[in-house]
Amino acid sequence: MKKSPLFIYTTRMGSYYHLTPFNQQTLNLDTCLLSAGDFFHMENTLKQLQSETNISFRQYINQENKILYMTSIDSYKMKCVEGSSNKDGVKIAQLEGIKSVTNKQYIELARLINPEMLVSLTEKPEIEAGQKSTKRSSSKSANFLKESLDQLKDTQIGIYGAIQGGLDTVQKITAAEEQKFAIDHPNFKGFTLYGFNQGSTWQDKEDALSVVQSVFDGYNVQYILAGYGDILSILWGLSWGIEGFEIEEPFRFAQDLKVLLPPNFDAKDSELEQFSSDKINFYELEGKKINYLNFPINSDVKENVPLNPECKCFSCQNHTKLYISHLVECKEMNAQVLLTIHNTYQYQKLQQKLQEMQNKKQLNQWIRWYLQFL
Repeated sequence: MKKSPLFIYTTRMGSYYHLTPFNQQTLNLDTCLLSAGDFFHMENTLKQLQSETNISFRQYINQENKILYMTSIDSYKMKCVEGSSNKDGVKIAQLEGIKSVTNKQYIELARLINPEMLVSLTEKPEIEAGQKSTKRSSSKSANFLKESLDQLKDTQIGIYGAIQGGLDTVQKITAAEEQKFAIDHPNFKGFTLYGFNQGSTWQDKEDALSVVQSVFDGYNVQYILAGYGDILSILWGLSWGIEGFEIEEPFRFAQDLKVLLPPNFDAKDSELEQFSSDKINFYELEGKKINYLNFPINSDVKENVPLNPECKCFSCQNHTKLYISHLVECKEMNAQVLLTIHNTYQYQKLQQKLQEMQNKKQLNQWIRWYLQFL
């Protein structure tokens, strides 16, 4: 992984890569999550871009000089991937509905897109699935990973396995053990961990992560946490050795007309000395939450001041709550664009601070200092 933590920003129904070049430049993001289901219908276009034009796929979707991360799972779609009796594939939600896709098709799409990071195709078991069904899903995901590693070994694509199983520790161990063979492959980088968005306790999440890490103890394995990428999950995950995070929260909040208002990230070294450098325990996160401002609108919100007077983002430096309230009332999409710019800026500042604290070897001390304000 080029840097830690790596924030992998989701397209959120294409809202990211459909933004104008100006607004993309304002966001200043360096990664992009691509949901495979959005691109299967474009196979002929992608082949044409590859062979007959001077325009690359990255130029076509306005994502030059960014790290592309391709996955079959899209957290926006409730039924993104379904199980299938066909051992060679799954059913994936696409623009034209849910359709069967083989792993061969998925790998061919990966060749056309040529992302830096690819999560192998996975079958997502039902939450209430029985042991037999769960075992089948785990075995299929392991086979899909093996085929991806074998068939893409001539590329520079870094490949990640998919660990399903919700927060059930037995299912997590089964999925991890079945994919342990991948460690020796040169293109293999690590695993994307699914199921941690579910509304369980922090202790359940800690237990599920611990059993996966125990399977790969002593190996150089990178972990990416799938899901929304809320700030508390990032703080917890990074403390526990997760290096990458799928990030949807800034876009999801903006779509719901919510403004992230996290406390200031800056701390003095003297303020950190009193805190332990041990990794964060689950009980330290209980009851914590990030504040936000929710549009629309009451009389208190309609002030002619920035969303956050201390924020240096484009939205706060150039627009006010009053103006954004007007955009919301007019159902103008620029309201969501301005909120997206503000929310993603908060994540960039957080990412910079986490990198700084890692370099100073003060990460867990800083997280504990920060949690006291939540």
